[in-house]
Parts: sequence; C-alpha cells; structure tokens
Amino acid sequence: MLNQEQKFNRFLVAEYLKYGSVDEAFKQNDYSLPISYANYQRILDQWGIIKAAGANSKLNEAIDFLYHLAEKEVPFEALYKKMPVSFRTSAVTLYRILSYVKEGLTRRVGTGLILSPFGNQRNILIAKDISRPRLELGKPYGAITIPMGFSRKRDSREDAILRILQQEVFTNLALAKKVPKIIPLAPKPFMFLDIADVRVEIFEIRLPQKWSSTRIYSSYKLQNYKFVDIDNLTPLKSLRIGVAEVVAGYTKYLEFKQRKLSFNPLQYKSSLNYHLAEIPEESL
Repeated sequence: MLNQEQKFNRFLVAEYLKYGSVDEAFKQNDYSLPISYANYQRILDQWGIIKAAGANSKLNEAIDFLYHLAEKEVPFEALYKKMPVSFRTSAVTLYRILSYVKEGLTRRVGTGLILSPFGNQRNILIAKDISRPRLELGKPYGAITIPMGFSRKRDSREDAILRILQQEVFTNLALAKKVPKIIPLAPKPFMFLDIADVRVEIFEIRLPQKWSSTRIYSSYKLQNYKFVDIDNLTPLKSLRIGVAEVVAGYTKYLEFKQRKLSFNPLQYKSSLNYHLAEIPEESL
C-alpha cells in the first residue's frame, strides 16, 4: 500500500510519461503542482525513469510536413503558409532537415525495437500510435508502428532501449518500478534506418514466455498491441513512416541468421527520404 507521498510521486511520474517533459506536465496542471522543478527531476531519477530525448512532438510534426510536401508536390513556402497557428516547427528547421536528407546525412538519433514473443521470431509486436493526430497534414490517427522514439547521442544503448520500453511497452510496470530486465547484454542493432534527419538503431529482443502476453503492455502513446507475422504487415496501408523498411530489414536479418552469415548492421532509408531527395530545388 502506497502512502500519500508515494501516491503523489507516482502521479508525477505518470504525468511525465504522459506529456513527455516536466515543463509540459506543469503546463497541463495549470502550473499548480506543489513541487519545485528540481525536486520533480529528482523524483524521476529515484523512480529510475530514463528521461525523454528531444522534442518528439516537433519531430513528428516535421515528418508530417515533409511527408505532405513530398506527396502533394507543392512548393515549400506555399505549404508552410497553410499551416495552422499551432504548427510550431520553424521554416529554418524544416529547411535544415531537407538539406540533410538531400545530402544523405543525419544529425539526430533514435531507437526502435523488434519484440518477438517466446518461440516465434517471425511474429513482432505492433501497436496503434494514439499520439495527437495532425489531420490537416494527413497524419492518420492510429497508424501502425513498432515501439520507436528519440534517443540521445550520449545514451548508452541500454538506456536508449529502456527509455522506449518505459514509454511505449511497459508504462504501467514503469510506474510500479517493475520493468522486466529483458535487454540483451551489450545490445547491438541489426539495422540502421534513416527517417528524415534521424538515424534509428533497430534492436531485436526475444521476449521470455512470462513477458509474451499483450495484456501486460501499456503506454500513453500506443494501444491495441498485437503480435503479427512479418509476412502480413507490409501489405497494410496504415503503417507509420519507416515501419515497412524495418520489416524488410528484419526479414533479411532472419534470412542471414538462418544461413549463419555474419554481417554488419543493415542500412536502410525510409521511402520518405527517397521522395524528399527527388524534390527539385526550385520547389524549395
């Protein structure tokens, strides 16, 4: 049984995982939380929470804009002027991302997880992205995704993976300080995926039988968890940007393993990057 202080601290951790930052947690609670910014940070540390890395909402916003730019083939300035007041990403930032993509460069990092249930490597965990949709940019609500998000360049790979597990797979268990210890020793990615100017490291984790039930997964960002055979994923039209490439890379990874071949991490670019690279300069 939690005492009142422990209940309040748990509430603070939940608000942080829900809104992604201490600043946003204060804002969503009308700046009335009876705790200092520094003490809030200390509670997160005591709870073992790996703090968020970067403005995920702004990255999603930028990717949505760039996807729309590539799909509609409209001039950059014309599309940018149509954005609502709530659109927070600056034109300078968007131009910078575009320039990196056109040069084949990345400047930020991310982490994605292929989680397979006990005894079946061809099934992987997917869920629906329930983060706030931007319908004016054509972002579908409930796009199918794997657990994936920002990392920091200074992160250890263990911390980068744990952040995703806490935020997108085991949130309720994170609140109870009971996230399972399933991260492989010295984890290594089997592939790199470039999405816009972010290089995402993709890791495979084979789940023990105890942790292979979708009933125990929870998140403020994802819902409707399912294990799906990789052969049944790529025909789906509602995949989040980059997921089809992850599935292709994972399929090749399994083939190499079956043939007992040694190889360096596979390298893929999202279809978005290919489309953006083809946009003529006069449209920018």
